[in-house]
Amino acid sequence: MKELLKKFMEFALGNGIVLIIGLISSPLITRIILPAEYGKASMFITATSLIIVIMTLGRDQAYIRYYNDEKEYNRGKLLRKSIKLPLILNLILGLILIILYKPISNMIIQEVSFTIVLLMLVHSTFSIISNFALLNIRMKQKGKIYSIFTILNKVSYLIFIVLIFTIFKNSYMTIVLATIISNVVMCGVALVYDRREWFDSKKGEELNTKTKELFKYGTPFVFSMSIIWIFQSIDKISLRMFSGYEEIGLYGGAMSIIALLNIVQGTFTTFWTPVAYEKYAKEPENTDFFIEINEIVTVIMLLISIIIIALKDIIIMFIGSEYAGAEFIFPFLVLMPIMYTISETTVMGINFSKNTKSHIYVAIISAISNVIGNLILVPKYGAKGAAISTGLAYILFFIARTYYSNKYYKVKYKLKKFWVCIIAVYILAAYSSAYKFNSIILYLTIGSLAIVLIMYRSIIINSIKKIRK
Repeated sequence: MKELLKKFMEFALGNGIVLIIGLISSPLITRIILPAEYGKASMFITATSLIIVIMTLGRDQAYIRYYNDEKEYNRGKLLRKSIKLPLILNLILGLILIILYKPISNMIIQEVSFTIVLLMLVHSTFSIISNFALLNIRMKQKGKIYSIFTILNKVSYLIFIVLIFTIFKNSYMTIVLATIISNVVMCGVALVYDRREWFDSKKGEELNTKTKELFKYGTPFVFSMSIIWIFQSIDKISLRMFSGYEEIGLYGGAMSIIALLNIVQGTFTTFWTPVAYEKYAKEPENTDFFIEINEIVTVIMLLISIIIIALKDIIIMFIGSEYAGAEFIFPFLVLMPIMYTISETTVMGINFSKNTKSHIYVAIISAISNVIGNLILVPKYGAKGAAISTGLAYILFFIARTYYSNKYYKVKYKLKKFWVCIIAVYILAAYSSAYKFNSIILYLTIGSLAIVLIMYRSIIINSIKKIRK
């Protein structure tokens, strides 16, 4: 456990600094970019993320799965083999998008722009490369190096926001260009750092992993991740259909707050994936390890979410008066990183057993529930309706992930107390979505904290003892 904590802290260090930078950049961006322009930038990023999901072909997940099946000197070869086809297909799709730039750009930003479609191609290309580059570092469990790259990305993003603002002012292009350029910078540095694995063309030994295996394992992820994209993007699409860029901008302002909590989510997920695979490979019968990690993560995420919901009126002051109303949007959005992060500890049975088709079922359940919820709630409640629907859909996402995982790898997670705590957090979020901070929210906050601390008192005490040692 001591070694595990050390590895986690290495990954957490960078994300801790990224969190601090995020506390600076989020208020800065929302104060210089109008909600409608922020909405257009959000639609650009949403559209590009779909391209990345489809073109990656699940090869990133296949690379993770077969990484430990290859000898260390052969893993660079596996990396190059995994990324080759996604880059080729991305280029082909990019050329098609450029030919159809008029309807594509009009659909995304409601104006004809060849530039925005070209930027989509550039962004998707470098995003695919940087995703694999960071994945390679994660799998080697080089937490300090990973932290440096995440810090570099966030710092360069903040710098380019300021520089580009002098040219494009409060236009959506400020966010779009800063996002792309900061990604290019990080990508370039990562390729130089791991240049042997990326560019060493020596033949070496034949890979144990065949192309057929990469295709078979990765392909289901194309469908599941595409459906997950629908699940995660239908809120913005619904707002685009029924409300407009102004509401998307307000929703994006609320999401910028949740993004800070996503940093905690990202820290754990980045650290956890290689550790979980390594632990399973060495001790597949040791399910107590997964139960303990699940409880620790649950406590941390629940406590953080309760505090953030309680402080919503103070937090919202930092993103500016233009985004007034976002404090009633983000309480339900807090359920996104909570349920996703905790589900990362309960979903591993699907991946261990290679039953990746189950990810499709999880995605379908989550996506359908979110589509229905958004179609019902967004026309009436706008961004708040989107938040309510998304929060509820993530609860179903957790349930589905845990159910299918336990079908293939039995772990006796202590879920009864978890659901008691989630109900308490849900009640707090529901009331906080309707009212500013008052005595009732204070009582609900204290009650929720008490429930979590009482329910998980044993794991909290044991964790404190281990940290002291």
